[in-house]
Amino acid sequence: MAKSNLEALKGINAYPIPMRTLDEIAERRGVNLMATATQESLKSKEYKLAKADLLLWLAFAPNISQGGQSYSFTDEQRNDMKREARGIYAILEPEANATTVTYGYKGDRL
Repeated sequence: MAKSNLEALKGINAYPIPMRTLDEIAERRGVNLMATATQESLKSKEYKLAKADLLLWLAFAPNISQGGQSYSFTDEQRNDMKREARGIYAILEPEANATTVTYGYKGDRL
């Protein structure tokens, strides 16, 4: 049976991601969660950015215990998720990563 974009995003990690979080990310990125996940949709800019948003969300998610099951991340895992998300953003949204602040001395006297 074919899986949906929702199942594909949930499959990134076993952490119990709230549906409202998935809905908000999908809405912002233009991903139809109920659509069948195809090779084309999984390679789309929208899906990749939604995945990056989700990875960044997971990097800051709290460690929890739910129904006798514990979900936690090490600092290394959190850093890896942040790094992967930033890599996707750097490729697909390079203008968002550009800094406009320049530091340093700009005069002719100290």
